[in-house]
Amino acid sequence: MALAIGASLYTHDVVNLPEMVSLAALGAGIGYLVVRWPTIRSVLPILALLLLPIGLCLLLTALAIDRNPIAFDILRPDDATLAPLNGWLLTAAELIGAAMAIAAAPLCRAVSEGRRGAERWLAALAGLAGWGGLAIALLLDEPGMAVIATIVGAGGFTLCAMPVRARGD
Repeated sequence: MALAIGASLYTHDVVNLPEMVSLAALGAGIGYLVVRWPTIRSVLPILALLLLPIGLCLLLTALAIDRNPIAFDILRPDDATLAPLNGWLLTAAELIGAAMAIAAAPLCRAVSEGRRGAERWLAALAGLAGWGGLAIALLLDEPGMAVIATIVGAGGFTLCAMPVRARGD
């Protein structure tokens, strides 16, 4: 998600769907390689800690848009204020980014200590990253990023809601 948001901001005027899909595939590939070799238990704290820069990315992106909405083509120079929907999306992205940045370190500790339910919180926070990315995508009018962010958000919340199965070991 951080790669998709970063690429969208870096190439805001020329970004297109193949670039967004390729960055999502790259992020998914890196995630797959991280999870593939070691046991999943040892990777979960790393994944929880990686939510900190993603949350900061969301927060800083939203603050940059809030600081200068004209530069991001959200507000026209002759307009005085943001549309109400854009204001809500901007506030949502700021709050989600701040919540992720605050919750990442305690979540990393909880996952590493093996606390019950910590994996669900990890999935929920990852899903929250997707919904924050969706708010940014809607603000920037980036349909490719919106699709990817929706998939991330829905996937995280789906994993969070899945029933925990008993282990036989």
